[in-house]
Amino acid sequence: MNSRPGLMSLFILIVSLLSFSYQAQAVTALKGGTLQAYWKAEWNDEATINTPQLGFRYFPNESALEKVKVIDIFMDGSDENKIIFIKSNFNNMPANFLQYKEWYVNQPGTIKVPAVVNYMECNTDNYKADLQSFQPDNAAQNADDMMTQDFGGCGSDTPYLVLYQLKEGEKTLSLKSEASETASDLASVNSNETLAKIRTVDKAWIYVAVYDEAEKGHLSNKRGFVKLSTLTPLN
Repeated sequence: MNSRPGLMSLFILIVSLLSFSYQAQAVTALKGGTLQAYWKAEWNDEATINTPQLGFRYFPNESALEKVKVIDIFMDGSDENKIIFIKSNFNNMPANFLQYKEWYVNQPGTIKVPAVVNYMECNTDNYKADLQSFQPDNAAQNADDMMTQDFGGCGSDTPYLVLYQLKEGEKTLSLKSEASETASDLASVNSNETLAKIRTVDKAWIYVAVYDEAEKGHLSNKRGFVKLSTLTPLN
């Protein structure tokens, strides 16, 4: 009769150990890749107010997972907590990333996730995972130009780009050498061309490149400063 409590305790202990063992095994470590934090534009219906949304994705080492090209990473917590995470783990962060909530920052390192989930969307393979931990590799070269690798998923491979076109009725405008109306002209753009913001100068001016899907990062060498008041957002 007295053995029943002991057997019950033993059973609970075994179940707990099995559960712990399963949880310990249910972790996938991806090494040698690059974690990217980026801001994606979210415009109101009138396209007058942009409330950028913070996102993450991981570019695995090519030899780590043969089929996986880009993994969308989901992280619990508020944007404030995510920014604390970025400040603690990312090096070489451009000032405009936090000041104007734009562009992206990359950090090589190892991520741990419960699993990499494969799902179909847009008739292609997509991948996502919940972040458990990240260990930055501060000795690795910061792969700032790694966006040239094959994206292969659904959606944009450059979600951080904010795109603009000339305001209705405007046929051409000049890209300036400096953020000043009196600065020299570098190039002329027309209403058929799309401009991608590279960085914000101030409330009036931005630095842009002509958007070109054939170019690295979709940015052509046709670049310069332009006044925001002459443009209309596309995304």
